[in-house]
Amino acid sequence: MTTSARPYRIALASATVLSAIAAVAGLVWLVDPTAIVFGVDTVPPLIIALFGMGPATLVLALSSVVGVAAGAAALTGSGRGRPAGIGLVAAVGAAQALVFGVGFGSISNLSTAGYLVAMAIPVLLLIVIVQVIRRYPAARWTIGVPLLLASGIGLLLGREPLGVLVSNLGPALARQAGFLLVTLLMIAIGFAWAAAAVLAVVDTDAAKRTTRWVTRHRTLFTLLAALGPVPYGLARLTWLTPWPIFGAEAAADMPTRILGLALSSGSWFALVLTIGLIRPWGEVFPRWIPFLAGRRVPVAAAAVPGGIVAAMLCFAAVPFLMQAALGGSIEMTLIFPCWLWGPALALAVWGYIGHRSSGDRRGGGESIEQPVKPSPTDSRA
Repeated sequence: MTTSARPYRIALASATVLSAIAAVAGLVWLVDPTAIVFGVDTVPPLIIALFGMGPATLVLALSSVVGVAAGAAALTGSGRGRPAGIGLVAAVGAAQALVFGVGFGSISNLSTAGYLVAMAIPVLLLIVIVQVIRRYPAARWTIGVPLLLASGIGLLLGREPLGVLVSNLGPALARQAGFLLVTLLMIAIGFAWAAAAVLAVVDTDAAKRTTRWVTRHRTLFTLLAALGPVPYGLARLTWLTPWPIFGAEAAADMPTRILGLALSSGSWFALVLTIGLIRPWGEVFPRWIPFLAGRRVPVAAAAVPGGIVAAMLCFAAVPFLMQAALGGSIEMTLIFPCWLWGPALALAVWGYIGHRSSGDRRGGGESIEQPVKPSPTDSRA
């Protein structure tokens, strides 16, 4: 896998800017501890749980300043080619990813992401149903229309519990707005620095050899990553039965059962997207994607979201395993195996990038501006 200087500069500049934002926030929190929004009605980040709020805030401020200094130095020393100081960026990037990703990560990061995805699933499902009806005549009456009717009937019959669920989730998310923003900032800093560190060394001989190996085994890594959300999705589906797993209150609470169904659907959505890393429709948009059907999928369109999710899972693995061990709930590490899912997804994305890059070098990739017209029997759709 080769890379130009541009992705490296973008990752480094993003990491530097985000570190600057965190530095300002950290200095404000040092002066006014009442402004801190960490750990409010949530599982506190690992550093706060281990050392307390004061030392954790100091670590945040100092780490952010170091990141700004290192990023600015590397960017300032860059010329027309690859930016200077790649050794410094690799070392600082790895340290920053550990501090902001692992240190300021918590289980709450995963639950927040899960709820946000669950809220988006109905919209995505509606788009897919409409596109099936529009673009697939053979499946229009056997799949598209029945699913649309079933969704409409479900909304009609479940309008009361759905209303209760929305009225509860909305205020809850509003109360946690500050925490959500800080959580997203910590994840973004960790991912940006991790990306900068990887891109700093990606053209070394060792990295190229590793990339070739990962690319050869990308199918295995992708299948392992696709299985990652399955136990959680199945566990949430039990909320529709009288024997719910880790949710006894769901047995008698219809809004909670609906929430379990929505959270489960997010797992199956993740499975499908992950499989796309090794399927043709992961390289060419299928016909049911509005406005983009038949066009090449930009590598970044799959690699960046996949990398962010992989980073989030890897970051949360350490605090998740620690809490499971201390709380005696080891079974949760099997229901939500982020310790396996995260690394497997990272390797799957790595293999996808290596596969697409090798294809581009062979001259097999079409430009995104040149749509590929799929035939009516195109198996990629």
